[in-house]
Amino acid sequence: MALMLDGGGVMDHLWDQLEKTEDGNHVYYTNLDIITLWETGFVDTERYDIETWKQVFEPYKQDEDAYLLNKDEFLKLDDYRFKGEIHIPFDAMLINEGKYTDEGLDELVELSIVPSCKMSQDQLYSFFATLKEDFRDTDGLIIIKEDAKQRIKTLLESNPSPLRNLEILLDQMYESKGADLESEIDKLESDVATLEAARQVSQFSASPTTKVEAKAKQFEKLQKVKKKKEFVEEDDGKDKVKLKKIKRSRKGFRG
Repeated sequence: MALMLDGGGVMDHLWDQLEKTEDGNHVYYTNLDIITLWETGFVDTERYDIETWKQVFEPYKQDEDAYLLNKDEFLKLDDYRFKGEIHIPFDAMLINEGKYTDEGLDELVELSIVPSCKMSQDQLYSFFATLKEDFRDTDGLIIIKEDAKQRIKTLLESNPSPLRNLEILLDQMYESKGADLESEIDKLESDVATLEAARQVSQFSASPTTKVEAKAKQFEKLQKVKKKKEFVEEDDGKDKVKLKKIKRSRKGFRG
């Protein structure tokens, strides 16, 4: 399943929510804030590496650990914002157990592990080369059961990608709302990927919640009821975040 973050109006909404300086016309950032935004998926990390993102703030630098942005400068950060699909966080323990060919396991790695892990491709392929040999059966196939899945789970918990951090963060925000799912959808439509959420990076676990699939099914049901409200207009005529059609991925794969 996936959400699509590609609507307008997000940055205007965030500006209204963020704490301002005493003059009410600026927002304040530290070096840690800037790094946290990148690590938690606010930035399109496939297009902009961490050093490029840091350079974006250089014109607003006040001292070694202070940056001030007015509203126009803040809105320009939208050029760097991630606007793609947000999936349910991949849960390694839900990988289908059984025997895999090398090609079959490679497909799982490409579709689900690579987007979820910040390790380089060389490091990742080395990890799975070792895993394949450790769990290869006499018939040449790779046996994936709980012990192999646990090893993959540990890998992802130790090396989550910024996109995975964002997926987990939104998942946990969603989970914390309990039964009030429809209210949470309204919140996601206007408030997803907020900077406040990004600043909470130290407070969330690097693994998916256990009730994600049940929530997702209820989420899909509610979306059918709300389909006529997919695009909501702000009072100023600007579109809120667009929540596109939810779709189900193949069993055993990401999201």
